Formats: sequence, C-alpha cells, structure tokens
Amino acid sequence: MDLYDFAEKDLPAVKVKTLENVADYLGIMPLEGREVLDPPDIKLYWEDEARREKLIEFCRDNVRCVMGIGRTVLEFAVQLSNLTGIPLDHALTAAVGFRVEWTLIRAARQRGELVPKRAERRHMPYVGGMVLKPKPGIHERIAVLDYKSLYPSIMIQKNVSPDTYVPPDEPEPPEGVNVAPEVGHRFRREPPGLYKEVLSALIEARDAIRERLKALRPDDPLYRILDARQKALKVVANATYGYAGWLGARWYLKPVAESTTAWGRYTIKRTVEMAKEMGIELIYGDTDSVFVKYEPEKVERFLKAVEEEFGLKIKPDEIFERVLFTEAKKRYCGLLPDGRLEIVGLEAVRGDWSAVAKKVQRGVLEIVLKAKSPREAREKAVKFVRDWIAKLKAGQVPLKDLVIWEELTRRPEEYKVRAAHVEAAKRMMREGWDVSVGDKIGYVIVKGSGKLYERAWPYFMVDYSDIDLDYYVKKQVVPAAMRVLKVLGVREEELLAGVERKGLMAFFG
Repeated sequence: MDLYDFAEKDLPAVKVKTLENVADYLGIMPLEGREVLDPPDIKLYWEDEARREKLIEFCRDNVRCVMGIGRTVLEFAVQLSNLTGIPLDHALTAAVGFRVEWTLIRAARQRGELVPKRAERRHMPYVGGMVLKPKPGIHERIAVLDYKSLYPSIMIQKNVSPDTYVPPDEPEPPEGVNVAPEVGHRFRREPPGLYKEVLSALIEARDAIRERLKALRPDDPLYRILDARQKALKVVANATYGYAGWLGARWYLKPVAESTTAWGRYTIKRTVEMAKEMGIELIYGDTDSVFVKYEPEKVERFLKAVEEEFGLKIKPDEIFERVLFTEAKKRYCGLLPDGRLEIVGLEAVRGDWSAVAKKVQRGVLEIVLKAKSPREAREKAVKFVRDWIAKLKAGQVPLKDLVIWEELTRRPEEYKVRAAHVEAAKRMMREGWDVSVGDKIGYVIVKGSGKLYERAWPYFMVDYSDIDLDYYVKKQVVPAAMRVLKVLGVREEELLAGVERKGLMAFFG
C-alpha cells in the first residue's frame, strides 16, 4: 500500500505531505520537540561521527512513523474496500471518482439496473460554489458557521440524480418537480433517484456509527474499526458531488452537477441576506460556510432561522479569537482559543515556498494575532522581519531553509514553459540522476544574471557562497511578510529600512 496516496487523497488538512507532518496530524508522533533532518542534512550527519547517532535515531523515528501510519491506513483501507468493493490493494490508489462509482455500481445491482457504459465527452464547464470577497483586516471573535455536508444534503433534499432529471422537452410529471435556481433544471420529486438512495444510506450509516462511538473508549479495538468505517463513509459521501461533474463518470450528467452548485449558491446567498436582516456582521463566505461576528445569542437565533428556512443542518465549526483576512479569497489565518493558528491558502502552508519565507510569515502571523494592540503588532512584526533579513544577509540561515521544493508533474522535456524546478531537474539528469514524474525537486537560486530559471540549481550542487541571498530577501521573505503586514498598512521600505546599510557596512568589515 502506498501511504502517500492516502495522504494525497484523504488528508486535505495536511498541506505539505511530509512523513513527519502526516505522523503529527494522525497523532502517531508529535512534531513538536522532534529533531527533523532535511535532505541536505543527511550527508553532513552521516559524515560527522559525533552526529551520526542523531541520524540513526531520526531513521528509527521515521520507521515508527511509517508503521504507525500504516496501521491507521490499513484499518481505513479495509473499510473503504468493504464499502466500495474495490480490492484492498487498489482501495487507496483508486481515484476518488472510482470509489464513488463502485459504490454506485453496487447500489445499481441491488436495484436491478444496468450500469451505463463509460463514454468520452468534451469539457463542459459550469459555475461552481459561491465565494464572497472578505473584509481585509483583523477581526475579533469570529464564528465559522458550516453547513453539514451541504452538497450531499442538497442532492438528497432535491432528489438530484441522473435518473430523476426531466429534460426541457418533457412535460412535468404528476409527482411534481424541484426546479434549480438560476439554471432552471428540473428533477422529479418521486421516486428516490440512485444518488439520493446511496447518499441517504451513507449518511445514515455514518450517523449511526458516530452514535455508537460515543459509548466506546478510544482504546477499544471496536472503536478503531468503527471510526475507520465512518471515515470511509464520509470520504465517499463527500466525493459524490464531484463525481457527478466528472467527465469520466458512468453516471455523468451536467445538469446534476450544475444544479447542485446552483442550489448551493442560492443557499449561501440567502444565508448572507438573513444574517444582514438579523443584524449579524458578515465577514466572509466560502462554498458551504459563512464567517460572522460571534455574538452567542444572535448567532443561536440565526442558526435556528437558517435551519427552518432550508431544512439543512448548520453549526459553528470553529470560533476564532481573532482572524486576519488578506484582500484575496481563500487566504486567511485564525487564532483558536487554545493558541493554535489555522492557516488557509497563505505561503506558510504552501509547498512551493522556501522554509525561511514560511517561518517568517508564520512568525508574523503569531505576533499580529496575539498582540494586544495594532500598534504593538506592527512594531513587533516589523522588527521580527528585519531581524530575519539581517540573519539572511549575514549568511546565518541554514541552506535547508533556502531550498524551494516543487513537484514534476510531467517529464522535464515535456514542459513548454521553462520553469525553475524543471531546469534544476535537467541539471540533475545531466549529472546522471534518475528523475521521474512525481519527484519533488529541491533547488536554490544562485547569483548571476539572466532569467530566474537560468539561476535555479539543485541545492546539493552549490556552495552556500553561490546563493543569491538578495533574491531570498526581496522575492521570498518580504513578499511572504507583506501578505500579512499590508493589512496593517506596512510598506516594503519599512522592512528593508536600515537593513541594506547595515549589510553593506558589515561587508566592509
């Protein structure tokens, strides 16, 4: 079983899929307090006998992580295989769409229906979920109100399925139809369609299992089996809407996917209107959730009104002490009551930025969201960034923190655009390295003239003195910090003020 397949498909909350991050997320081995060696460290630790024992312990920890993840994944894979009918050795490697499809195939057989043939189709785009423009800035006490399984719930409630679709040229059936807003597609109300039957069974089974889990201890073997089962049910149920819009699906019908998102947009739009009518301050909205100013009594009344309006379950998913929104959609950071940060879409959780940029941005977020006043936040954050810039220009940031990792999604020679990681991969190939699709290429930017891709070298082929530290200051650290500090009115010049001069004086000794 390929554990990376599991992490890639079934752990969306883990943004950077390293072994240690996955082990930390699953509670197998906490990341805090553990010494993690990056690829550039391995050779150094092996060659230094004084540090070799730490390398050996690091390897032992990795084995413990692999075995721990393996045990967790095996339980999940067995339940997924049992649910879908996909053989165990294929349950994790199968695309999410195939997991749904084999669940539908089983249901179709029980209904005595033939399975549709797979057909080639041309791409037919449709409008997706609704994402509101956020209010940039720092907001106090924000509740994230989340619709439970919004799209599956809509498909059940409105009986949205390929076999309930009523084409425009057909008369309305006696049992009546549900008409999708905006797009006008019609779906008969009765009898239940294939999608409704399957989704209802999945959600009811999951609710029943979760109820049983309440009576069991986490260390009970039955708890682990049932917990794995409910996760498998959730994965398939949540993927059904995506399957409906997948061109390779046997049960594909564009109006099904198009109508589901149309009802979803209507729900969020009306939810926003109701919030305004009830005097609740709305900060942001994204697909199946809204961010509102948390006033407990108002929010409680609002939740009841929304459930009555739509017949859908909505509940507070998170309550943030503070949230920082940038000007862009899907990019924010919230401070949880226990002091943890929840970062979405920012460079700190993206794989294609250097570790130094991520560390600086995460540090800035910590300062800004935990400061007692905007003035304190601004002063401390600016000083924090300047200190990092000074360390970077003095060559005090380790090489491993300057490496940028990007994945090869095709063979290097197949890329039409000359990208930095592709050129670094080509340099590796010229030196005899075997480079394959899916490999993560680690590169640094060296001094010199020319395009950026011409200065991208594999990190293990350069000396530290070759690295263009100015690039990391101006194109990595400062942009990552400014993504946050722009909200406080900080300008780039403030971050660089005094640092350039100090660096020049240090150069002349």
